[in-house]
Amino acid sequence: MAKRKPRFKKFIGFVYVAIAVGLLYSLVANAQRVYQRKQDLTQLQQQRNTLQKEKDKLKEEVDLLSDDDYVVRYAREHYIFSKDGEEVATLPETKK
Repeated sequence: MAKRKPRFKKFIGFVYVAIAVGLLYSLVANAQRVYQRKQDLTQLQQQRNTLQKEKDKLKEEVDLLSDDDYVVRYAREHYIFSKDGEEVATLPETKK
């Protein structure tokens, strides 16, 4: 019976080491996931801010498009819209 106790203690020690390794692995994996989620959150917040600015800009443009004078000026600038009897010549863009 004296020989079985050291074997049992070695087995129990091995079980404790295996459990400790498993818990350590789990801790590291969870820490890695948390770090990745924080990076994702930061990226998504930046994307949200960019989209919010774009939304505000589009809302401002929609408000401006309700003004007839702005619509005419916009059409003349972007779509080469002309008045009756007027000729429009497009110039090549200059390099800056």
